[in-house]
Amino acid sequence: MHKILLYAKVTARRFSNPVFFGLLGLSFLLWYITKLSYTYTTDITIPVRIDSTQYTVRCNVEGIGYQILMHKWTPRKNTVILSADNIAVNPSAVVPGSYDISTFALQNIISAKISDLKIKSVEAPVEVEQPKRPR
Repeated sequence: MHKILLYAKVTARRFSNPVFFGLLGLSFLLWYITKLSYTYTTDITIPVRIDSTQYTVRCNVEGIGYQILMHKWTPRKNTVILSADNIAVNPSAVVPGSYDISTFALQNIISAKISDLKIKSVEAPVEVEQPKRPR
């Protein structure tokens, strides 16, 4: 019984050592950096601005962990800016006066703008209002 008590005291002293906690934190940090170097697949939202209107598009992406993390932490840096003249739209069957951007075209546009991630798919088509053009 005395040996068990002595072992418990020594273990408690070892765990209260600041050097132990520092090395434990360092090992956690190195493990996390190592895990971020793997390839992952996840969903992220990418802001898309068409002329002056802002939309968010949910995309399934594949990339290295730290690149995905940077896109999640700084979404405004990754804003895809488009002109209504450069995108192909189809009249919406659901909302009159709106237009659908095909998911394939949107995926290609986003892939061209964000080259460090592989855009695997884009959520449902984005419905946009056609801007009025001066005649």
